Amino acid sequence: IAAAIRGYRTLLLERRDFAFGTTSRSSKLIHGGLRYLELFDFGLVRESLRERERLQRLAPHLVRPLPFIVPVYRGAKRGMVTVRVGMKLYDLLTPGKRTAHYRTMSREETLQREPHLEPRDLQGAGFYFDDLLLLPERLCLENVLSARRWGAAVFNYAEVTAVRSREPRAASRAPSAERRGWEIEIRDELGGGVARVTARVVVNAAGPWVDRVRRLARVDEGRRCVRTTKGIHLLLPRITDHAVYIAAKRDERMFFVIPWREFSLVGTTDTDFEGDLDGLAATREEVRYLLQETQRVFPTTRVREEDIAYTYAGVRPLAFEEGRAASAVSREHKVIPEGETGTFLSITGTKLTCYRSLAEEAVDRVGRLLGRPVPCRTHGLALDGSDGDGTVEVRLWADVADVARRSGLDPEQIQNLLQIYGRRYPAVLEGAARAPELRERLCKQNPDIRAQLLYAVEHELTETLNDFLLRRTGIGTSACMGLDCCRQIAAWMGEARGWDARRVDREIQAYLDEIALGQRFRTG
Repeated sequence: IAAAIRGYRTLLLERRDFAFGTTSRSSKLIHGGLRYLELFDFGLVRESLRERERLQRLAPHLVRPLPFIVPVYRGAKRGMVTVRVGMKLYDLLTPGKRTAHYRTMSREETLQREPHLEPRDLQGAGFYFDDLLLLPERLCLENVLSARRWGAAVFNYAEVTAVRSREPRAASRAPSAERRGWEIEIRDELGGGVARVTARVVVNAAGPWVDRVRRLARVDEGRRCVRTTKGIHLLLPRITDHAVYIAAKRDERMFFVIPWREFSLVGTTDTDFEGDLDGLAATREEVRYLLQETQRVFPTTRVREEDIAYTYAGVRPLAFEEGRAASAVSREHKVIPEGETGTFLSITGTKLTCYRSLAEEAVDRVGRLLGRPVPCRTHGLALDGSDGDGTVEVRLWADVADVARRSGLDPEQIQNLLQIYGRRYPAVLEGAARAPELRERLCKQNPDIRAQLLYAVEHELTETLNDFLLRRTGIGTSACMGLDCCRQIAAWMGEARGWDARRVDREIQAYLDEIALGQRFRTG
C-alpha cells in the first residue's frame, strides 16, 4: 500500500499464497514487546506500541484488546520489583491508551483471575494489555487487497526465478532510463508460464528467504543478511481467560499461553534453524518443552500430549548478528541498500506489529531513489475497503440480531462475517442472497457459509483449497481442521473454478498433506 498510494507503479510477487510463509505462523499478537525492555530496546518498544494503537483503528475487525498476567514466583529471576518497574515503563511508553493503567496484583487477585495457576510460592503478578490478532492471514490479505485498490499489480503463486541487474558498472557511462534497474524473471507456480518484468527499484521482503533472493540477484557477496530462528506453537483446549506470560523453568525463556478462539495457544520457542523452510513442523522435543512448562504453570488442568489439537511452526527473519543468542537478537527492522546503485533493498528483522512503519521507511527510501519523494499516508487508512474516503471510522458496529433476522442467518454467522470482512461484510451477504444454498454452512463445526467461498474465489485471489481453508477463513485452523468438510468444499470450489476431477483430488491431497505437518510431532 505504502508504494501504490504514493503513485509509484508497484508490482507485488508472492511465491506461494499471501501470508503463507511467515505471517500465518505468527503468535497472533499485536504487541509492544514487554520482553524488549530487558534488552533496553526502548525505541523498538515505543514504535511497537505506537503501531499497536494505530492498528486498532486501521483494522478494528481483526484486533482486540487482550489482558495479560505475568505471574511472579518466589526465587524467580524477575521478581515483583522488576515486574513493577516493567509495568510502569510499558505504561509510560504507550501513547493514547484505550485500556486501564498497567499495574501489579496481589497473590489473591492473581488466583481469582486465573485459578488454575500453580499457587505454591506465587507472590503476585503484573497486569497489562496488548492486542490479539484474530486472523493474521486476513490482516496480510487486507493489505494486499487495499494495495490493489490503489493501483498495485499483485500476484500470488508467482515465483521469482532470476533477478538480473540492468545497471552498468561504475566505470561505464551513466545509464539511460531504459537501462536502469533490474530485470526479474517470474514463473507461474500453478500454470508453469514464464514472464519477465523490469523495475527501477526492487524491495526484497522475502522474510526467511531474503538471502536466497539476494543470491539470485548476486548482491550477497558471500555475506548473510538474515538469521533464521524457529518458533513453534501448540493448540490446547482453553485453560485460561487471560493471556499468561511467564518464564520457562528450564531456560528462563519467556513463553505465553493465550486464549484464541476455542483454544489456548502456547508458544513459542526460539532456536536457530538452517533446514527446509518449505516443510516446517514442530518436533517432538519442541512440543514436550512447551507442554511440560504449561503443565508446571497450570498443574490442575492436567493437559496431556493427546489434548494437543495441532501445532504449527515458523521461522523469523532476524537481522544477522554474530555471537548473540537467538532470543537476544533485536527484532528491530533494517532496510539494507545493495547493488551497484543501492536500488536493491533487502529487509530484515521486524515484528508483525511494525509492518506498517517498516513499509513506510522502505518506501521513503524508494521515493528518494526514484527522485520522487511523496509523504506516507498509510497511518490514516482503514484496510477493510473504506480506505478511499479519507476517513477512519474507529468503531466497527452492526446490529447483529437485526442483520441476522433480515438475512436468514444465525447471529453467530453474522458475527463471523464481521470479524473476517469488517465493513465489507454486506458484500458477502449480497452474494448469499442470490440463492438459498449459498447460505448453507460449509462445515458443521464452523459458522462460515458457501457465499464466502464464492466471494473468496471472485474477489480475494483464492487459487487453491489451502488458500481458502487456511488463509481466507478459519476452518482449517479450527478444532476439526476441516477434515469433515474439505472434500465437499473442494468439489464446490472446483465448480466455481472449472477444475476437473483430477485437479479436485490433487487439491484435497495437498490440503491433507499441509495439515498433517501439524501432527508430525506425534510420529517423531
